[in-house]
Amino acid sequence: MEPGSLSVTRTLPIDGALLGDALLRLRRDAASACLRWNLGERGSVELDANFVSDDAAWCATGRLWNPAGLALAGLTLRLVAMADAVTVTLQPGPTLPSWWEQRPAVLADLAHAVVDEFAEELLWHAARAGIAGG
Repeated sequence: MEPGSLSVTRTLPIDGALLGDALLRLRRDAASACLRWNLGERGSVELDANFVSDDAAWCATGRLWNPAGLALAGLTLRLVAMADAVTVTLQPGPTLPSWWEQRPAVLADLAHAVVDEFAEELLWHAARAGIAGG
């Protein structure tokens, strides 16, 4: 697998101008500075809850773990705010351990699961704040 060749994106019906509010709610609801999801046989993810803004985008770093919890790959999660939507994009780090390089389908499956899990969590917080679209 070529570094940077995998990218998973999902668009969410959240008012882009209020994305910071949804992220603040997500961060306040987190038990620690790290969000963690065990995604069963796919593996698990740790995502830093402190997103950093650069104008219309918010970024966080994180870590993907294989199902055995032994192979670690870095990731970047980027949220781009538009007028009436937010795009969530996950991209693994530029260098991957050989375990992940030898299993691109497993990495892609985990990346899709992470984006879906994060998206549902963010939508839940946006709905609680009344800023998610219908």
